[in-house]
Amino acid sequence: MRKYDLQINDRDYEVIIKKVTTTDAYVEVNGQEHVVLIKSIENLGLPIMNRPAPAQKSQTTSPSYASPVKATAKGSIIAPMPGQIKSIFVREGDRVTIGQKLLIMEAMKLENKIPAKSNGLVKKILVRDGDTVNQGQELVIIE
Repeated sequence: MRKYDLQINDRDYEVIIKKVTTTDAYVEVNGQEHVVLIKSIENLGLPIMNRPAPAQKSQTTSPSYASPVKATAKGSIIAPMPGQIKSIFVREGDRVTIGQKLLIMEAMKLENKIPAKSNGLVKKILVRDGDTVNQGQELVIIE
């Protein structure tokens, strides 16, 4: 377990990371428990625990947060959380490979490297350096 005392927009949050599986994070925010869907994990530093069998999941463990908006284009890279674009490492027309760093997004004062999820050609870059993005927003389209 890890505890974080955070301040976001002048509001204090006590966040306790109780358990992290390959697909979910069980967290407590200011005393309220949530199950958060994990789209990817990168340099998290928390141990990954075995996911419980589907039969063990109950109604009370369904995610408390809305699921991210589904990408509209095949090969879309979407923002895993709200944040600000800090750097873009590719241009439209570039060939990319799985895992290649496309951009860096800052969220809660942490830099998140957003990788390519497939091999392909960068068809469209939908953001610019400094843009503020929402969770589920399309960032890059790869064909």
